[in-house]
Amino acid sequence: MRAAASISIALVAAACSIEAFAPAPQQWTTVTTTTALSASRREAMEKFGAAAFSAGAVFFAGEQKAHAAQAEEDEFNELINVLKARTEANKEANANYAMRADKLSKRDFDDAKTRRPKLIVVSTKNGNKIYSSEEFNTLDSDGKIKTEYGVRQKQGGGEIKDYQNITYTLLE
Repeated sequence: MRAAASISIALVAAACSIEAFAPAPQQWTTVTTTTALSASRREAMEKFGAAAFSAGAVFFAGEQKAHAAQAEEDEFNELINVLKARTEANKEANANYAMRADKLSKRDFDDAKTRRPKLIVVSTKNGNKIYSSEEFNTLDSDGKIKTEYGVRQKQGGGEIKDYQNITYTLLE
């Protein structure tokens, strides 16, 4: 009895493992692409409003379906042509850049610090708030910011101002 049960378990396990390695049946899928409306179509829809558009959609439903597919295809082809023209125009510059040995050179990242906005944390009565440097300078020039410097111990004893430990407080 035990031998028969173990044989049946082995057969079931073998069948399951064979199914796991069997190739999956081929499924055919169709890929559809959608594109955004062109500017002129979008402007026309906004100009005439939703009521006129819905009435026109009912009236021209049959004709519009035939033209919609062609319009989408034309817009897609136009986009492809624009991208191909841009690539062709930059072909030599891209090839020269690809041949450079110093792709991570300093000249490529000179403005890295200026691109990053400077943010300043200011303490308020409701918690901390983050301001950009322009906003902070405006508040500071209006006298709404109080600057406090931390205190640290000197080597020989005593205290001095710590100009690296700055706390900004918003006065309200």
